[in-house]
Amino acid sequence: MPVADVLAHSPPFPIIIDYGDEDREVTEQDEEGILLALRRRRRLRHIRLWMPASNLRKLVAVMNGEFPMPEYLYINPLTSDDIGLSLPATFKGPLLRHFSLRNVTYSLSKLHPPLSAPRVQSTERIGLCSGCSGPRLCRYVLLFLLCFIIV
Repeated sequence: MPVADVLAHSPPFPIIIDYGDEDREVTEQDEEGILLALRRRRRLRHIRLWMPASNLRKLVAVMNGEFPMPEYLYINPLTSDDIGLSLPATFKGPLLRHFSLRNVTYSLSKLHPPLSAPRVQSTERIGLCSGCSGPRLCRYVLLFLLCFIIV
């Protein structure tokens, strides 16, 4: 099922972009689906892109402005054919907690907000994200399964 149809007809579940396979070429349909998902920045929770730098350039270019919800960002070019890969200067990810950018330039101040008082997490919840308990966990698992089937 095309990603456009899934996004148009599904409830507003959180979106996970998890794309990367060194043995598979990125198709135009793959790129279009990722671009559509990136444009729904308020629903994005997890972004992982692992593909040739030439393909990443197109996708990273649309990551301008604030991405208010992602906690995870991983971008890794498979090839070093484009050393000028960088996140747009306007990119902001205030909730990012886990990120890995390989051969991608970025401004650290755009990835994290200024530090404030440290957050103390209850030992009962270590290993769980703050929104992943009870019925909400089922939605995340369902979304992950849907994304896995689509890709």
